[in-house]
Amino acid sequence: MTSAETSWSAAGSLFEGCNCELLCPCHVSFQQKPSYGNCDAIWGVHLAEGNCSGASLDGLNAAVVASCPGPTMADGNWRAVLYLDQSVSPEQEHALLKVFSGEVGGPWAKIASFYTDGKFESVHKVQFIFTKESRKRTLRILGGDDVVRLEVEAIRGADRKGVAKLINLFNVIHGREHVLARSTYRIQDKELQFEGTGKHGLYSEFRWSGP
Repeated sequence: MTSAETSWSAAGSLFEGCNCELLCPCHVSFQQKPSYGNCDAIWGVHLAEGNCSGASLDGLNAAVVASCPGPTMADGNWRAVLYLDQSVSPEQEHALLKVFSGEVGGPWAKIASFYTDGKFESVHKVQFIFTKESRKRTLRILGGDDVVRLEVEAIRGADRKGVAKLINLFNVIHGREHVLARSTYRIQDKELQFEGTGKHGLYSEFRWSGP
């Protein structure tokens, strides 16, 4: 592929929750051990705008769910599942697969290197409901029951008005400011099943590009 064919960009909201206590040690570094020996995590993505391989990504949603056996996330062998908005066209689906598999470079190329055999265990096209409020982000993936639900709510800062933030911390996929939050999540699918309440969470406004 030429550089023109692989060049892409996207911007939007990224939020996460996992079974670690706040703050997830793995968020600081994949070399750190999770709170309980493994890390079961979900990243929710709302793409406000984007373009890849000529396909518009504006307004689409996605989620990556991963079960990382440990002893650290850097040890790899993550069981990873990708969920894509069921409204995607074939061109958009192909473009999103390239982005989240790391095929076109950018931040997800690093994350995908930790998946078992470097690829998703499965990919599903599903119905998403995404909501964004002042201090809360919610993503629901609908099936017979909610297949996946992730809700994060920001922790108030010391002034009791703004939110608590991490700044100047390097992270491959998040934006420059990471808002600390508590997460509630539930994943109930044939590949992965886990849930938690009051666990690690955060959100940011991201801007990705590649290669």
